[in-house]
Amino acid sequence: MEYKHFNDYELIYQVREKDEVAYGTLVEKYSHLVDLLAKKYLKSNKGIGLEYDDLYQEGMVGIINALENYDSNETLFYTLAVLCAKREMEKIIKTSKRKKQMILNDSISLNKYVDDEQSLCLYDLIPSDYNLEVEYEKSNTYNSILNYKYDLDFIDSSIFEMKLNGFSCDEIAELLELKRKSVDYHLRKIRKKISKIA
Repeated sequence: MEYKHFNDYELIYQVREKDEVAYGTLVEKYSHLVDLLAKKYLKSNKGIGLEYDDLYQEGMVGIINALENYDSNETLFYTLAVLCAKREMEKIIKTSKRKKQMILNDSISLNKYVDDEQSLCLYDLIPSDYNLEVEYEKSNTYNSILNYKYDLDFIDSSIFEMKLNGFSCDEIAELLELKRKSVDYHLRKIRKKISKIA
């Protein structure tokens, strides 16, 4: 049976009678509305990592929800369809913004100083030929460097830990009963080892 000329109420009646063609016709009819809404939301929410397909799919979920929950005594189907499509799209936008904000909140600057003298920052521990984009895809750079201390011997691990916790080279030398030159040597050795894991 051809349903293209049926109105929403006639289609919904047929859908309630388990007619899959009517169901497909109604969903297709509202896909154009979802398309317009998806383009509008995409344009007004750039830079949060969402794509058109994500918004369109969520909008179609909204149309299906509207169809399943429609009560002709409460409102027009069109009104409910628009509300449900918008609601689903706004949910995914809100989630995407929250995820983006979490990434920004959890990030650590490579310019963060790791000693009291502010002479050594995290970036200094990374070799000059280090490719940050490649390493970012492999793992979280900061955590991999911090975890690397477990592969160091006791003295190197102690010096590395103290340096990252803000102790100066003189303080480290005094606390570990080492010469200042020895501490400098161990730090150079640590940097060399770190360059091999990059």
